[in-house]
Amino acid sequence: MRVSEILDALSCVSFRTLSLAVRSPSTLRSYVSSCLKAYDELVGNGLPGQGPLTPPEEATITLPAFHAGGGMSFDELAHLARVTRTLKPKTVFEIGTYNGLATSVFMLNSEPGTRIFTLDLPIGPDGGEEREGRGDEHAASAALSEYLLTDKHLVASRQLGQVPRALGLQSYTQLLCDSIVFDPEPYLDSVDLGLIDGAHDVVHVRNDTVKMAKMISASGMVFWHDYGGKGILRPLASYLESVAVHCPLYRVPGTTLAWARGRDLKGALG
Repeated sequence: MRVSEILDALSCVSFRTLSLAVRSPSTLRSYVSSCLKAYDELVGNGLPGQGPLTPPEEATITLPAFHAGGGMSFDELAHLARVTRTLKPKTVFEIGTYNGLATSVFMLNSEPGTRIFTLDLPIGPDGGEEREGRGDEHAASAALSEYLLTDKHLVASRQLGQVPRALGLQSYTQLLCDSIVFDPEPYLDSVDLGLIDGAHDVVHVRNDTVKMAKMISASGMVFWHDYGGKGILRPLASYLESVAVHCPLYRVPGTTLAWARGRDLKGALG
């Protein structure tokens, strides 16, 4: 446990915190993180809370009944589904496929003919990650140790495309490449809805945000997952809050989703 995580835990010490530390120490980290996230939201720390879009009264959404894990809650998936229904994007781009749960939500709630791209690390012969793609291989190598610290367990446990396969969904394009070496050039200004949910280290989050700013259209919207967490997720929150100095960024109340309008993000980073 890092020093920052210990300080976070000490800041919300109570009898119940100590009891949980004794009875179920493996759950202590997530408990402390959720408590501090709720505290920050209640007192107004971090990004301001604001919902992204108001769907029409007659709109309906579709969610997979099976939740295969990966960290995104049903509430967060519902928000993404509502945005997809309301925004009606022609092109969706997701960084971080994992098992394809969010990818499936985009497909289930988008209009016919919508182009959906999702990017994740390739699967190597041993089931682990395998590096490929065009770009600065030195930069990718330098970032390797960083994302292994924050996402090693996710890389090892992912089942790429598991949910779309189970639902019989095929109308999407799976891209296999480390986002550090991914070339955004073919997608410039063409993405209407973007989701950043890849590696959580600051090197990847910054890289993914800058590249998404180039790809998103001025009328589009970008979402980030896992905003507001502590410990290994703290660098993600700190980076987004630094971007918010230059353009409006918001959190979706009650979730770990953050979002920005395409024109604002492009003005600051694109």
